[in-house]
Amino acid sequence: MDAYKHNFKTVVTGLAVGLLIAGCASPSSEDQFGNSVRQMIAAQKYVSPDQEVRELPVLDGRKAEAGYNSYRKDTGNPARMTPDMSGSAGLGLSR
Repeated sequence: MDAYKHNFKTVVTGLAVGLLIAGCASPSSEDQFGNSVRQMIAAQKYVSPDQEVRELPVLDGRKAEAGYNSYRKDTGNPARMTPDMSGSAGLGLSR
């Protein structure tokens, strides 16, 4: 009877260790890692991947300079501000 208890304990311990090791084993889904993120990004794109523009548009130096000069002229001109744009929220306040 003593040998039976010893064998039973050995078998139960072996099964418990085997189950613990099998429970800690990682599944073989590593080849699928990141697919959900790639699918989400693809679903949010407006243009289908086969029609995407491969090159970025380049800004010409003359166009950039003209845009910058236009910005500098328009932003430093407070005289263009009308009473409607004064921030008085239409309360009849005047400057």
